[in-house]
Amino acid sequence: MKSIMRKWYYPDSVSDNTIENSRSYFLDNLKFILITLVVVGHFSFKLCDIKIIDKLVYFIYIFHMPCFIFINGLLAKNMNAGGRLRIDKVLSIFSMYLLFKIGNAMIKFIFSGNFALELFHDSSAPWYLISLCIWYLFVPVMERVKPRYFIPGTVLLGLAAGYFNSIRFDFSLSRVLVFFPFFAIGFYLSKEKLEEFLNKRFRLLALSFLIVEFICIAVFWKELSADYGILYGGTPYSEVLGNLAPYGILFRGIWYGAAIITSAAVMLLVPRCKLFFSELGSRTLPIYMTHVWIRNILVHAGFFVMIKEGPAYIDILVILGSVGLTFLLANKWLKKLFDILMMPKLYRRIFYERNQL
Repeated sequence: MKSIMRKWYYPDSVSDNTIENSRSYFLDNLKFILITLVVVGHFSFKLCDIKIIDKLVYFIYIFHMPCFIFINGLLAKNMNAGGRLRIDKVLSIFSMYLLFKIGNAMIKFIFSGNFALELFHDSSAPWYLISLCIWYLFVPVMERVKPRYFIPGTVLLGLAAGYFNSIRFDFSLSRVLVFFPFFAIGFYLSKEKLEEFLNKRFRLLALSFLIVEFICIAVFWKELSADYGILYGGTPYSEVLGNLAPYGILFRGIWYGAAIITSAAVMLLVPRCKLFFSELGSRTLPIYMTHVWIRNILVHAGFFVMIKEGPAYIDILVILGSVGLTFLLANKWLKKLFDILMMPKLYRRIFYERNQL
């Protein structure tokens, strides 16, 4: 056990595993684990008629996107290197957002005959990509504002957003504001501080916390399920909490705290050495987009309705299959295809090489 702990969490070759390097085994491992939870969460959401599954979904949604967005912020430190915003990267992500939206619209058209493409209105998975573009655009501002002002400011905006019924899915504005604190925390947190935290010997405490948290979700499910929607960040308190809407700031504040602590506990448990799936951590975007298309096709084809009519163990097999799907979609050929579709070379040529002429 000690040898495993030393290999996983305190690797001897520190220079090869630090977060300062362009490729960090820790970040790659964390990203792949999180994208796996994203896929599992999206498939499980369609099978919540099984009691244990709805509790699993609740647990996953507490932290998986906050932690993912934290990583985005952590890796955005060079987005404005030399005072020049990486607009090429913003446009690459925006191109994927457009492709994501078109893909969803085409799937719906094939199965229903209706083609509806609301480019800047979305309550489903593409919200993450348009939000990421907006957060990137704020990086130059974030560099000029001290974290002790900016982070509390984003928290206040996220807490207040739920009181305005007009802040919903246009430009994913509600989620942009609600999840912004996690991006800001990642951006301002130095990689040295994160390394220092990961060197803490709190693994057993972190594991115990996650187990107790899941048990609490199961025990207090009746009370917790009433505010399920608070984890999604897309709708106002009046719709999510009903009569408890005036206390929305309290509910969201508790979730913010739970998301941060749970994310920290998960990060402490993620191995920091090279594992068999480490390389796959660089392929999260193709997985994110294509698994949603596959799930949507299955939804329109009646797959989940058929599964729910069968025995419960089939639902479990589908969820396990979603883990296998994550590995399947992490293949290098799909990654190469998406690298082409993102057109990074074209955007760099337009915005950088032309300016040098």
